[in-house]
Amino acid sequence: MLSEDTIKQLVILPAFLSNCNKLAYQLGMSRQDASQELLLWLLDHRLRTWSNEDVTMAITKDLASLKWRIKYSRKDLVRQFHKDATRELEKAHMFFHMTRQTSNEAETLEAIERIPEIFKNANTRTWAESVLRVGQKETMVRFNQTPRQFNAKLAKVCKYARQHRQHNQSSSNAKELELLKEWSQLMANESTNDSDVQTFIGQHEAYINEIINSPLVKLQGRLIKGLEHAGRDKYVFVNLMAKREQELKEKDIDE
Repeated sequence: MLSEDTIKQLVILPAFLSNCNKLAYQLGMSRQDASQELLLWLLDHRLRTWSNEDVTMAITKDLASLKWRIKYSRKDLVRQFHKDATRELEKAHMFFHMTRQTSNEAETLEAIERIPEIFKNANTRTWAESVLRVGQKETMVRFNQTPRQFNAKLAKVCKYARQHRQHNQSSSNAKELELLKEWSQLMANESTNDSDVQTFIGQHEAYINEIINSPLVKLQGRLIKGLEHAGRDKYVFVNLMAKREQELKEKDIDE
């Protein structure tokens, strides 16, 4: 553990001040924040095994071993920053289905349109829209954020978005299971005929189209519009519905 006096000597070293200025420039943060980040990293990593006496002697003798530890602490921080930024942007990609660099403007606009339905806080909505429209650097300037603050905000936003998506997915699964339960009851009724099934298909045509979108079904249009003439496809359809219901039930158990 370094004494307060040793730390004061350390942070006014030319090597420390030079690397502090470089770090502030590379990560787009204030010199004060850069100094704090550099000092903490240096103490926790590069000087972790040095005693107070070791550091004092290195300062007094202007040892190169201390200078390169300061230099590589800066390099460590820059590398860690880019690693964290990449990881958080990957999380953002999961939510927004894109990165800011995407060339697909339609996807960007679609993601922006979805922001109000996901985030209730106006400041968070404005921040998320800024990330999509102008990217990380400009958003940091607009919101007066350091890289660490930006990454922390991005991680929080992405976590909330994932939870929102999972909640919506659970609600969607529940509705689908209700529909499939209705189908199972229809199939279990001995009086059910092709006309009853055709009515069910007509009521849920969009969903049925998704279910029968399979190479196993030879004539999908005929199945939708004329079940009585669907032949073997009729039985394939019944099996696909049963399979889908089983998949959803197993998914519900896993979650």
